[in-house]
Amino acid sequence: MIEDIEKKVDVEIVYALLSGKVTNAINATLRKKLLDAGIDLTPAQVAVLYTLWHKDGVTQKVIAEQTAKDKPSITRILDLMEKSGLVTRKMGKEDRRSNIIKLTNKANGLRTKVQAATVAALEDGFHGLNDKDVAEVQRLMKKIFTNIGKYVDASY
Repeated sequence: MIEDIEKKVDVEIVYALLSGKVTNAINATLRKKLLDAGIDLTPAQVAVLYTLWHKDGVTQKVIAEQTAKDKPSITRILDLMEKSGLVTRKMGKEDRRSNIIKLTNKANGLRTKVQAATVAALEDGFHGLNDKDVAEVQRLMKKIFTNIGKYVDASY
């Protein structure tokens, strides 16, 4: 059985995925592109921004779920973002135990630059791939995440 899998799957790629090498390489590339653009944000902060750009005024729990980060990590990320003037926290009206996170004008003003840096990082990653290849990578990644995404729990 193991031998059959090894014939179908490049074990080096599996190791790269399991060890976080792929994620680390993507994050390092994005971090460099952000710094080159004069933006001092981490990839985790960018993930929070994208979540809020998609829908502003959500709870920390929603952000944790959308970014696949645990609650303590999101709290630390939001603490830094709040100190940097990127987000505000307000106690929820219906549930005072939950905070509503909103973007500031400063964060909204970074959107174009952050998106450009993100695109530049993706272009580096997709270098040498044609449009069909890129579409296929995206299709396959969505399929893989659909298959295993049910195991992602932001509360761990």
